[in-house]
Amino acid sequence: MFGHQPGELYRRQTDANAHDTNLHNVAPFESTVPDLAGGSAEDVSVPTAATTTVVPSAEDSSASEVDGTWGERDVGGPVSHRMAMDDYETMRRELTQLSQTQSRASNASARSRRGFFRTQTSQSKASKISRSRRRRPSSESTQAEDLEAGDAEAIAKEEEEFELGGFIKEGHFEKRTAEGQSAKKVGVVFKNLTVKGTGATTTTAKTLPDAILGTFGPDLYRIISGFVPALQRLNAGSTRTLINDFTGVVRDREMMLVLGRPGSGCTSFLKAVANKRTEYASVTGDVNYGGISASEQKNHYLGEVNYNPEDDQHFPSLNVWQTLKFSLMNKTKKRHSSEINIIVDALLKMFGISHTRKTLVGNEYVRGISGGERKRVSIAETLATKSTVVCWDNSTRGLDSSTALDYANSLRIMTDVSDRTTLVTLYQAGESIYELMDKVLVIDEGRMMYQGPANEAKQYFIDLGFHCPERQTTADFLTSVTDPTQRVYRQGFEHSAPNTPTDFEQAFKNSAAYQKVLADVADYEEYLQKTDFQDTQQFKRSVQDQKSKTVSKKSSFTVSLWRQVLACTAREFWLVWGDKPTLYTKLFIIISNGLIVGSLFYDQSNGTDGAFSRGGTIFFSILFLGWLQLTELMKAVSGRVVIARHKEYAFYRPSAVSLARVVADFPLILFQVIIFGIIMYFMTNLDADVSKFFIYALFVYITTICTTALYRMFAALSPTIDDAVRFSGTAFNLLIVYTGYAILKPELLNNKIWFGWLYYVNPIAYSFEGVLTSEFAGRVMECAPAQLVPQGPGVQPEYQGCAFSGAQIGSSNVTGENYLETTYQYTRSNLWRNFGVVIAFTVLYILVAIVGTELFQFVKTGGGAIVFKKGAGKKVVFASQAADAEKAGDSGDSSASSGQLRTEKESDSDPQSTSNDEIFTWTNVEYSVPYEGSHRKLLNNVHGYAKPGVMIALMGASGAGKTTLLNTLSQRQSVGIVAGEMLVDGRPLGKEFQRITGFVEQQDLHDGTSTIREAIEFSAILRQERHIPKPDKLAYVQEIIDLLELGEIQDALISSLGVEQRKRVTIGVELAAKPSLLFLDEPTSGLDSQSAYSIIRFLRKLAHAGHGLICTIHQPSSLLVQQFDMILALNPGGNTFYFGPVGDNGAAVNSYFSKRGVVCPPQKNIAEFILETAIKGGKRSDGKRLNWNEEWKNSEENQNLLAEISNINAERSAAKPAATSSAHDSTTTQYAYASPLWLQTTTLTRRMFTQHWRDPSYYYGKLFVAVITGIFNGFTFYNLGSSVSSLQDRMFTSFLIILIPPTVVNAVVPKFYQNLALWLARENPSRIYGWSAFCTASVVTEIPISILSSVVYWLLWYWPTGLPADSATAGYVFLMTLLFFLFQASWGQWICAFAPSFTVISNVLPFFFVMFSLFNGVVRPYAQLSVFWKYWMYYLNPSTYWIGGVIAATLPSVNVQCAPREAAYFDPPPGQTCVSYAGGFVAEIARRGYLMNPDATTNCGYCPYATGEEYMATLNVFRGDKWRDMGVFLAFCASNWALVYFFIYT
Repeated sequence: MFGHQPGELYRRQTDANAHDTNLHNVAPFESTVPDLAGGSAEDVSVPTAATTTVVPSAEDSSASEVDGTWGERDVGGPVSHRMAMDDYETMRRELTQLSQTQSRASNASARSRRGFFRTQTSQSKASKISRSRRRRPSSESTQAEDLEAGDAEAIAKEEEEFELGGFIKEGHFEKRTAEGQSAKKVGVVFKNLTVKGTGATTTTAKTLPDAILGTFGPDLYRIISGFVPALQRLNAGSTRTLINDFTGVVRDREMMLVLGRPGSGCTSFLKAVANKRTEYASVTGDVNYGGISASEQKNHYLGEVNYNPEDDQHFPSLNVWQTLKFSLMNKTKKRHSSEINIIVDALLKMFGISHTRKTLVGNEYVRGISGGERKRVSIAETLATKSTVVCWDNSTRGLDSSTALDYANSLRIMTDVSDRTTLVTLYQAGESIYELMDKVLVIDEGRMMYQGPANEAKQYFIDLGFHCPERQTTADFLTSVTDPTQRVYRQGFEHSAPNTPTDFEQAFKNSAAYQKVLADVADYEEYLQKTDFQDTQQFKRSVQDQKSKTVSKKSSFTVSLWRQVLACTAREFWLVWGDKPTLYTKLFIIISNGLIVGSLFYDQSNGTDGAFSRGGTIFFSILFLGWLQLTELMKAVSGRVVIARHKEYAFYRPSAVSLARVVADFPLILFQVIIFGIIMYFMTNLDADVSKFFIYALFVYITTICTTALYRMFAALSPTIDDAVRFSGTAFNLLIVYTGYAILKPELLNNKIWFGWLYYVNPIAYSFEGVLTSEFAGRVMECAPAQLVPQGPGVQPEYQGCAFSGAQIGSSNVTGENYLETTYQYTRSNLWRNFGVVIAFTVLYILVAIVGTELFQFVKTGGGAIVFKKGAGKKVVFASQAADAEKAGDSGDSSASSGQLRTEKESDSDPQSTSNDEIFTWTNVEYSVPYEGSHRKLLNNVHGYAKPGVMIALMGASGAGKTTLLNTLSQRQSVGIVAGEMLVDGRPLGKEFQRITGFVEQQDLHDGTSTIREAIEFSAILRQERHIPKPDKLAYVQEIIDLLELGEIQDALISSLGVEQRKRVTIGVELAAKPSLLFLDEPTSGLDSQSAYSIIRFLRKLAHAGHGLICTIHQPSSLLVQQFDMILALNPGGNTFYFGPVGDNGAAVNSYFSKRGVVCPPQKNIAEFILETAIKGGKRSDGKRLNWNEEWKNSEENQNLLAEISNINAERSAAKPAATSSAHDSTTTQYAYASPLWLQTTTLTRRMFTQHWRDPSYYYGKLFVAVITGIFNGFTFYNLGSSVSSLQDRMFTSFLIILIPPTVVNAVVPKFYQNLALWLARENPSRIYGWSAFCTASVVTEIPISILSSVVYWLLWYWPTGLPADSATAGYVFLMTLLFFLFQASWGQWICAFAPSFTVISNVLPFFFVMFSLFNGVVRPYAQLSVFWKYWMYYLNPSTYWIGGVIAATLPSVNVQCAPREAAYFDPPPGQTCVSYAGGFVAEIARRGYLMNPDATTNCGYCPYATGEEYMATLNVFRGDKWRDMGVFLAFCASNWALVYFFIYT
């Protein structure tokens, strides 16, 4: 392209014809260029000895029939060109005759387990696309038995190559012109593009004091700044350049590969091109898309330019079919919607994932499809967006080399067939991938080092003076030039070649290559001008034609908001149904709690003694389902990443999701209300009236919807799930307090001047009034005998009164209306007004949530700066000020680590030599797991050995059992059956084995708040032998840090590190234990080629120092493989097919396979050769198929291996008798843990305290709840009086502490679970510390914050309420408050320790909270409890003793003064005074209360209580119980701690 004169450059497409085009880089069969698609040389014969073939054999039927399986070798079966053609033809017929043949769609999926065939690639470029036919191999006839049954016509079809792009060319993915070309094609021009980011590259850790002090200062400003962007700009501070003055063009049908070390600016460039600018301080220069400006694209063509992040973010509980169908539902207008299912089938077959159709997509927590399959789902989803410009960011992370090539081939096909413009960054890109690219852009520290044709880049840097090693791929060479520690100069160019990024930039801008770039830009712009922007106008028309008629021309979306809502609603139902455990758990909770609470209020009295509890029934009914809906918070917050990406894809507005969730709520909540309402209503003996039941159900239904909307509103306005839970939990608690039940409405409005006004903004209050007035309407309650005043001999009924609110003088009946008017000031006439108010609040919450989701995006696009602990020494600011702002410390990306934090010259120091000479052997190792009632074997008779100083690469296809073998050898399997013999020096493994071996896990599991030095010191102190002095251990730690080249960032928090740095830390943590053998699981996964080489080079140093290493690895380059001594290769099923030396340039491996007729071509990567040999199989010269598992089993090499293992075991066991063996001495004591228990406990406790200090959200959250609850409780019940209602308030103010545990326990559980998971996954298998140390540290670290929170709560609550101020009472209540805070922390811990998963925890917590809150004699008085609960649950409930103890301490001293409305009134018989008529009743029968006007002759007033002690008796609480209650509650605290130890131990 660059070789043409301006004006001719773009003519390559003007005479293109649909019938003359082929897929990009599809080589003709006659091509002499070796074809490396998928890393193989398929269908290409290489002249060799007569008995040999290139793998796979040209005679193999798979050569013509099968081209690959998209990297997933163990699923989906091989890929047939013929079957793919048949599928394509079937789909074409269906789409042509859709109205009559819709039902045939299912027929097309008969062979859906066939995968996506590999596009054959060569070094041809897009300008030379041609159609070719592939000749059938001469041996085709011999393979008839391998073909599926078919007729002659099917075989004839097979002769013609199936084009993957054919289906796209039919025009079902985008509008196409009459000539068959895409109607949507625009190139990207960027001129003088400069991107600046905010902030520094390093910062210090935020601690608990910072969080507390920042609450009303910096944090408040930060939150407000999030809502007001102008404030962000005011506080922007210093900026740094991420991209510096880039100019270039990427035309349609071109692919640009963007190369650079992590942190160099690749991601920033892609985001700038994709118009994702919000996270940057400024983006200057011009970016346009075929003449469409960036602002116009953002406003009107949002989904046409997409950025695809490297992480595959999907809703895990959707299956693959649902994920893709949903994408198309939002990108297909209504009259074409009938094609959606067939297009989904096409996508599934195109990418070889038809077998996953009904499998959940999953994620790291939800089991689903594999990582490679999930990557294909992302590609298919992006294809469904029908976008024109796509930027892919490191999308091959975690894929093996073969799958990565398939991915790149897919991009090539999408680019060519759909005339797309594609930009992609890839780490560890193989040569086959590089050859697919048209252009390459090399970046270092935000500066352009090269841009131009991909096939000229290598020579450009060679001409600059750099040397490319013989077997290094072009992409690795280009990346290595940007790394001062990796670049190699040609002789004589050491001083003249560029050295710094600025030098490289200047050299490029002075070169002819840069002039070509400028000419290319000018040519493209000239083309646009000459054609009068014809492509752009056609693009705009095409975009408009794809939209529904109801969509505005200015909108970026394809379908209307209403159809977006419908699609999102369908997805909501799919999500609910896909997460069946949560659905069933919720259903179980509703039924079980309905039965439990229904039994608590079972068959309530219809008289006055049942009135208050009837209110409790209604109160709980209204609240319970709303409380359960708190789970919606996690769904609302966790889905943000997916929703944000879908918005950028122009699938739907975020508000459509908010509306869809409301629509989905209608039937889902109705179902819950019907179940719960029927149980509660009829068990509790509410009025069996149809209209009243309807009103009850209606209010419960609308209130649950309202509460759910409230939670979603907070979720929409909260940056994190912690914030959302904290705000929602606090708000819900306030709704409970200010409903008007615990504190009556008259008192709230008249006496609670501080917060009484909250009643008016509380939707639950209106629901409570509505249901309560409906229930009591028309009800006449007979006064309970115990409430008749006076009683006894000589009392006449007509001269009795009822001691009940609302009773009339001389009447023994009370109407419901009088009771409600007197007690609550409620009236039935407000019923529908109340209903309307609740609806109004619901609409308000929904609208705020909608506005919030549209305006605020809290999705973090990457990490920030590297975070250092406070007080650390000099912090290293990156030499690269151009590091990606969004990747500087992203734990998910290998951030600016590859050299920016290293010294200019890498350390050449070697590890301390180890005296270890033990040899580990294993024979006949088998491992099987339970599977569908039987057992499934994952490892099958594996043999091998590991010697000191030897590096073994464990290789195999996906699902071969590499990690399984590693876990089995390291004794880390916790389920399944392990068989076989594993020995060290010929003797069985001792209990020290796990401690004296190191295991580097792929996930890099660490306590993220520890610094690098702290993590390595922690490992060294606890894992090195106990006789080694601590100074020696710390000195060794310094050696490790220097060796790992982490000295400059040794005080950085691990959570802020990049991938490579974290991997080094993981290795360092294991090395600190001085292991004799080191296991490593995928240590190079996710790293760029330079970082990967750096890690493997370091492992080589370890081997030289005498360590034995066994390492699983994928995507290894030739350079990496040469660092290993031996290869152990597995096939799926855990079958060995090679174990032996690598040899020079793979000579030993090639020798083994060449003996069997399969030769590795000279330029072939030996690692890829091994994988493809095993996967594709091969054929002998006599035509027999090779079974590599059997070949190895019967080989001379295998027999020699077994003999060598036998000799090793015999010699070593004889040479080292047990009496002198150090590590496996049978006579001396072996310790499972190197350090004593006290050292384990103190060291771990110190780390946990540090964790809470540096991650302040946990402690801060506890303090926040204590402060807010304390303030509202203390000032709501401010300065309590001495009336009867004040007595109730004194009880309720103590009772309200039970509102704290749901929030606190929900914070304790995930924190404890996180630490427990780390211990179970890494630190216990490594025998760093034991269960008792873990339990003790967990318990001890909860004590200080519990004490502090209790002090804060007690001060804010106790004194404002006016409870007794004497030191004895106040001190007692303080001690009880302290115990309560200790209790709730330990309560959450043992529940978490007891529950095996979060699903079980969510099942258990509601039970505990309901029991804890309701069965303590407050909501339902002890005397009214049913017999079933009365004599065991009441006494087993810890809150019974806490509330009882506090009431026993605070109420006895109160002398009651009844308010007039609280007294019972009656008239004495004529001629008698009140005291003469009722004095005997008060003194001898009631034995409580007093007469308010004893000398009166009419209207006698009887106050039911004279002292607080009399009121306590009705609650089954007595003055002398307080110390007993404290003792029992203390016992509950101790039992909680004991249960933590018990459940962790078991």
